[in-house]
Order: sequence, then C-alpha cells, then structure tokens
Amino acid sequence: MLAAIRPDSWNLPLFLHVLGATLLFGTTATVAIAGFAARARRDHSALLARIVLRTFLLGVIPSWILMRAGAAWIGDKEFPDKTPGWVDVGFIVSEPGAILLIIVGILAWLAARKQGVGRAAVAVPVLASIYLVALGIAWFAMSAKPS
Repeated sequence: MLAAIRPDSWNLPLFLHVLGATLLFGTTATVAIAGFAARARRDHSALLARIVLRTFLLGVIPSWILMRAGAAWIGDKEFPDKTPGWVDVGFIVSEPGAILLIIVGILAWLAARKQGVGRAAVAVPVLASIYLVALGIAWFAMSAKPS
C-alpha cells in the first residue's frame, strides 16, 4: 500500500538500497559458507580461501557501498528532518558493520596468503556469520518497521 502513495522519485534510491542489501546478505553468506567449507575440506582450503577473498573483494565491498549509498539517498528524500527508529537500526548495523567488514577483509587476505590455514581462516566465517545475524536484524527492522 505504501508503494502506491510513494512518489516516483523515491523508486530508484529505494531499489538501489534493497538491491545492495540483498547482494550484501548473499555475498556475506557466501563468504561464511565458503569459509566454513575451507575448514571442513582441508584438501581444498587454499582454493576456498581464495574464493572467500575474491567474493569479499568483488561482492561484499561493492554491495555494501551500493546498500549504504542507496540508504543515504532514500533517507534524505523520505526523512529530511528526523529518522524513525527502524531507520536508525539500519545505520547502527551498517556503520559499525563497515569496521567488522574491514577486519573480515584483512583476515580473508591473510587466510588466502597462508593457503587457508591458521587463525585468520577460522575467524573469517565466524565474523561473517556475526555480521549476517546483524543484517538479519536490520532486515527485520526495515521490513516490519517496529516503532
């Protein structure tokens, strides 16, 4: 119903935000799953560590930027004065999440250098899973809009 009364100028920024958030969730899940698979399959850990790093560089980073840029754009259009609480949840997840993603990226790079073996290879899927939970909370807040 809200889409019927929303101005057409909001469609592109909202679409970009939702597209970026969906891609961010999917690529972060891929990083977590491939990271856990690297721990389970020691014979393929080097390959999986490289897949994790490439997925992070080519998927997670661009999708986070797209999600965040779309969020800022639609936030400025829809709520110029004061943002509601459910929007603040998204900002709380995305801003500190960027720091967590930087840590995940550094650890993924270290894990790829060490052929998928070591503490960095253990930490990457765990941290990616933590961020997935945070994204799920933001997803709920954005879709249910609790006040």
